[in-house]
Amino acid sequence: LPTAALRFDVGAVLTAGPFLPNFASTNPLENLKLTKPFSNVLDNAGVKDRFTRNWLDLLCFCLSGLPASGTITAEMGLMLGEFYEPGCVMDCPKGGAN
Repeated sequence: LPTAALRFDVGAVLTAGPFLPNFASTNPLENLKLTKPFSNVLDNAGVKDRFTRNWLDLLCFCLSGLPASGTITAEMGLMLGEFYEPGCVMDCPKGGAN
């Protein structure tokens, strides 16, 4: 459900209505996992390799200024989806370090 579809007037029927069948079919408790720390996902996936954990901690830090234990999963899901798009680059800070 896109944030832009949410409204607090009768127009919400038009903007949010088309998304409700899909939204209603999901388990609300599964959606709560997106608000948990990204480190929970890594733990549940069994990621134990130190290099991989440090790399993902670095990506979390570049995104939110916090390690994986302080970055919510939704942020990382969005960022990782965009980070691996063709032609994508990461400048942290923008333009690189001086």
